[in-house]
Amino acid sequence: MSITLRLIIGGIVFAVIAGAFGTFSLYNQSHALSLAMGIHDDAVVPLDRLTVAQSRVERLRDRLEMSFASRESGQRPVLSDQEKTLFTQGIQDIKSELVDVFDSDLSEKAIFVISGLRYPLSRLSASEGNLSQHAVLTQLGELSGSLSEASQIVRNDLQTYRNSADTQIKGSMWLSLIGLGSIILALLAFAYFMARAVAGPLRYVTSVARTVATPQHCDPIVPRGPKEIATMLMAIAQMQSRCASLAETMSHRTTALSGQLAEQQDQLSAALNNMTQALCMLDGDKKLLVCNEVFKYYFGEHALGTSARVFLRDPRLTSPLPRNETSVILMETERGEIMEVKRRGMTGRGLLITFEDITERQKIAEKLEHVAGHDGLTDLPNRHSFAADVDELLARRRDDFVLLVLDIRNFKSINDTFGHPIGDALLVQSGERLMREVGPKATVARLGGDEFGVVAPGIRLPEVAEEFAQSIVAAFAEPFDIEGRRINAGLSVGLIHVRPSEIEAGTNADILLQNCDLALYQAKEAPRSGFRMFQPAMRERLRDRREMELDLKVALENDQLELFYQPFVDAGRNTVSGFEALLRWRHPVKGMISPAVFVPLAEETGLIEQIGTWCLQTACRQAAEWPSGMTISVNLSPVQFRSPTLLSDIDSALAQSGIEPKRLQIEVTESLFLDESDNILAILQAFRKRGLTISMDDFGTGYSSLGYLSRFPFDKIKIDQSFVRDLSRPENIAIVRSVISLSRALKMNVMAEGIETHEQMQILYDEGCREMQGYFFSKPRPGAELAQMTAEIGQRWSTDLKLTRSAQREAA
Repeated sequence: MSITLRLIIGGIVFAVIAGAFGTFSLYNQSHALSLAMGIHDDAVVPLDRLTVAQSRVERLRDRLEMSFASRESGQRPVLSDQEKTLFTQGIQDIKSELVDVFDSDLSEKAIFVISGLRYPLSRLSASEGNLSQHAVLTQLGELSGSLSEASQIVRNDLQTYRNSADTQIKGSMWLSLIGLGSIILALLAFAYFMARAVAGPLRYVTSVARTVATPQHCDPIVPRGPKEIATMLMAIAQMQSRCASLAETMSHRTTALSGQLAEQQDQLSAALNNMTQALCMLDGDKKLLVCNEVFKYYFGEHALGTSARVFLRDPRLTSPLPRNETSVILMETERGEIMEVKRRGMTGRGLLITFEDITERQKIAEKLEHVAGHDGLTDLPNRHSFAADVDELLARRRDDFVLLVLDIRNFKSINDTFGHPIGDALLVQSGERLMREVGPKATVARLGGDEFGVVAPGIRLPEVAEEFAQSIVAAFAEPFDIEGRRINAGLSVGLIHVRPSEIEAGTNADILLQNCDLALYQAKEAPRSGFRMFQPAMRERLRDRREMELDLKVALENDQLELFYQPFVDAGRNTVSGFEALLRWRHPVKGMISPAVFVPLAEETGLIEQIGTWCLQTACRQAAEWPSGMTISVNLSPVQFRSPTLLSDIDSALAQSGIEPKRLQIEVTESLFLDESDNILAILQAFRKRGLTISMDDFGTGYSSLGYLSRFPFDKIKIDQSFVRDLSRPENIAIVRSVISLSRALKMNVMAEGIETHEQMQILYDEGCREMQGYFFSKPRPGAELAQMTAEIGQRWSTDLKLTRSAQREAA
C-alpha cells in the first residue's frame, strides 16, 4: 500500500471521529444554553419583577404615611386628591411590573401565590383611592407581604433550577473529555502506524543516498518499502549509474584540462613577464598572490604570501577598493623613477596593481606644458600663462599689485632695417633686461610680437606703481649691444594699479590687460618713451570709438561721406593742374569729423577697403567732368594694399568713369614700405603698367625713403609740409633744396605741400619748385565749388599770387 493511500484512509477515519466528537459537543452546548435561558426567563426575570413590585409597594406606603402624618388635626381621615393620584399611579406601576410575572412558567406553588395577588390589585385599582387612611395602609401592607412570600418561593425555585443545570453541565464535560481523549489516542495510534510503515524505508533511502554521494564503491540498490519510496530508490539507482558514468567522463576531462591549464599557465607567465609594466596581485589580507619579472626588477624578489607593507611603503597603494572600481596614483620609487600606478578592486577586497614607468613621458609632458605656457623665443611665460597668474592674484584678494603692458618703440623699423635675427635678439635681451629690472617677485611675460607684460605684487600705492614704471622706461634708455651694433629701443608702457579687495565682480585678467592696452595706446602717441596710468576715462573713449565705428558703417550706407578737393597749382604756367581728393564725414549730429579721427579707425576695423573703393569711384566720376588736362589725386592707405581686390577696384573706377589712366594719381606714404616691401613694389609696378601716376607723399619723414626711390622710380615726390612750414630755418631750406635736386637727378616731378604764405611760395619758386599746394591757394572745398575755385585762383595770379620778376628770371 502506498503512503498516499495510507494517509487518505487515516485522514478519513480521523475526520469521522472528529465529526462525531464535534456533533456531541454541539449537542451538549445547545442543551446547556437551553437550561440557562429557561432559568433566566422562568426564574430570574419573575424574581426581579417581584422584587421591584415589592419595593414600589413599600415606597408608596411610606409616602402615604408621611403625607398622613403631615395633616392637621381635625381633618377627615380620607385621602386627599393629591394622595388619591399618588395612590392610583402607584397601583398602576405595581400592576405593570407584575404583567410578565403572571405569564411566566413557574412552579405550581409560585403560580398559586402570585395568582392570589390579582384580586387585591384589581380592588385597589378600582377604588381609585376612595378609601380611608387606615384601609389604604392595611391593604398595602398585606400586598407587600404577599409579594414577599411569592419572591421567596421563586427564589427557592431558582436555586432548584441551578442545581439541576450544574449536574447536567458536569455530566456533559466529562463526556467531552472522554471523547477528546479517544481522538488523541486514535491520532497517536495513526502516527505510530505511519512511522512504522515509512521510517524504516526512509532510513534505508538515506543510507543509500549517502553511499552514492561518496566516491566509494556501493552495492546495487534494491527497491523496497511503500510505492513512493520504491520509486525514489529506483531513481537513486539510475542516478548512481549516471554518476559513475559522469565520474569517468570527468576523469578524462580533468586530465585534458590539466594539460590545457598548464599550457595556459605557461602562456600567462610568459605574458606577465613580457609586460613593460610591473604587475602584482594582492589578496584581501594584502598579501602577495602574483607578480611578474618587471615587478621584481623594481621592488625586488619576494615570496608569495609576503605582506604588501614590505615592498609597498606608500599606504595609498594598499588602501581597499570596491570590486571593479579603479584608481590612478603617481608615485616615485627609491631610485627616482616616476610610476603611474593603476589599481583595480577584486573580489574579497583583493587588489590588482600595475606600475608603469612614465619617467620619460613625464619629462616630455612637463616640457610640453612648459612650451604651452612659455614663449619659444624668449622662454618667458606667454599671454595665456601670464593671464592665469593675474587671475590667481585676483582670486587671492589679498595683495595689491601693478600690471604693465610694454611695447618696444619702432620695433618694426628696427626689424626691417637690421633683419629678423637682430629683431629676435632684441626681444630676447629686452626680456632679460626686464627680469633684471623688476626683481624676482615680479613676473615677466611676452604677450606677442614686441609686447611684454609685467605683474608685480606688493605695490600698495599708485605713486609707487608709477615710479616702478618709470624705472623700467629708464632701464631701456641704455642702447642694446647686438652683434656689434648699438641699437636704441625705447619703451611705451601702459599700466594699472589693482586692489583686488576693491575690484568689481567679474573683473579678470583679460579686462585688466585691455585696460593696460588702452593706457598703452596713449603712451605710444607720445613722441618719446614713457608710460600712462589707466584711467576710467580711457574706457569711455574706447566706448566712444566703438560708437564711432558703428556710426561710420551707417555713414557708408547713408551717403554721409563726401569728397572735398584742394587744388594743385602750377606756378610756372599760372594754372590749376589738378586736385587732391580729401575725404570728409558730415555726421548728422556731431557735424564735420576730421579724417585724422575716423580714417585710423577705418584702417583698424577693415572699413577702409570699402571707403577707399568709394573714394576711387567718386573721385574718378567727378574728374570725368573736368577739363582733360586736370589730374585727380587719391590717397591710398597701406591697409588697402593688403586687399586682393585693389587692382580690380582701380580698373573698375577707371572703366566706369571713362577717364584716362594718366589723369589718376595715386598718393602713398613712406609707412607703406615698412612691411611686405616686395609685395608693395609688385603692386606699384602693376599701377605703372596701367599708366597711373604714382606720388610719394610726406617725403623725408620716414626711415627708408631713399632706398625705395632707388628700387622704384616714382613719378612725383611731395615735400612734406613740416619742412615748408618754417622755411626761415636754414636747415629746412637745405632739405627742400636737396629734395628738389634729387627729384631732378631722378627725373621725377616735385611738389611742395602746406604752403600758407606768399613768402613760402616765393622761396620754393626760387629753389625751382613749380607745383604747389596749400591753404594759401585754397582750402579744400566741395566738388560743386571747383569751377568757382578755379576762377578765383585765376584772378589772383595778377595780385597776391604774382611772383617777382627777379625770381622769374632766376628760375628761367
